[in-house]
Amino acid sequence: MAVDADYFDGQSARAYPVTLALVGRQLEMCGEGVHRVFDLGELRLSEPMGAAPRLVKFPDGAHCEVRDHQGFAELLAQSGHQDGWVVRMQGHWRWALVAVLVSVLAVAAGYRWGLPAVSEWLAFRLPEKALAKLGKETLEIFDQTLLAPSKLPLPRSQALAEAFDALDVPGGDRPGYRILFRDSPRVGANAFALPDGTIVMTDQLVDLADNDEEILAVLAHELGHVQQRHSLRMLIQGSIVAFVVAAYVGDVGSVAAGLPTLLLEAGYSRDHEREADAYAAALLQHNGLSPARLATLLAKLEAAHGDGEAGALDYFSSHPGGQERIKALSGVVPGR
Repeated sequence: MAVDADYFDGQSARAYPVTLALVGRQLEMCGEGVHRVFDLGELRLSEPMGAAPRLVKFPDGAHCEVRDHQGFAELLAQSGHQDGWVVRMQGHWRWALVAVLVSVLAVAAGYRWGLPAVSEWLAFRLPEKALAKLGKETLEIFDQTLLAPSKLPLPRSQALAEAFDALDVPGGDRPGYRILFRDSPRVGANAFALPDGTIVMTDQLVDLADNDEEILAVLAHELGHVQQRHSLRMLIQGSIVAFVVAAYVGDVGSVAAGLPTLLLEAGYSRDHEREADAYAAALLQHNGLSPARLATLLAKLEAAHGDGEAGALDYFSSHPGGQERIKALSGVVPGR
């Protein structure tokens, strides 16, 4: 039995018509001016790929292209040669479907659990200089687009910052932070933490609160985000996904330039919110304040959202799970 093929000597682009035949465990190639014999163990055989020719690669770099898949398979079968199990599975649609499903599940699991784990690991290993630069650039974008200088009287904003600074943190492990107040009707009542520890609170949120304890409760919640580096972790997750997509389309530079914007658009997960709420509840309880103060202000924010009064950066778009969090915080009793 012989199979037609095209032989390329590796020195030129010329194709030599040849036939391939088996002589025991050896592959014999014959054609005009061409005669070569090799043991099958010396050759590298490509796997079948649709209508593409199968390649027979020789040790010296020459190769043959075989388009008669069926004939070549029968020729190899005569020698007892068998393709690998992966190749054999690819020839059956059921196994191919299983492989696709396993791949999809692997990608989904990596996105659900692997990506957050990697992001957390990286977030706590970035140098402080990088965090400071990222926080500074992000704040500049906010100040140029959405925020304006605070209209609160300076003594009022200073008193709020000093009252929060005076709170005792359980265990004494207070992360580095600073509190800034900004005015922004477009953003509305909101507060958010930047990767460098900057906590920004809008005048509108101060106006929404009935008392200072509610304001301190929100600041305690944002300090929880700072402690766990939630905003940085969300940024890393989003940027990894964006870099993978950009690398695929060949435009990585645009993603690097848009990292600050990506941070602004990143939203916290429900797990992050629960962690920040738990941190705030512990801090408030430690200082004799009720975690229900945070629940009260969250209810006001949710009411404002329902009335269509939310700003451009809706609080509950980046702080999800409003009702769930309100119920959990409302049931926490100070001192327990």
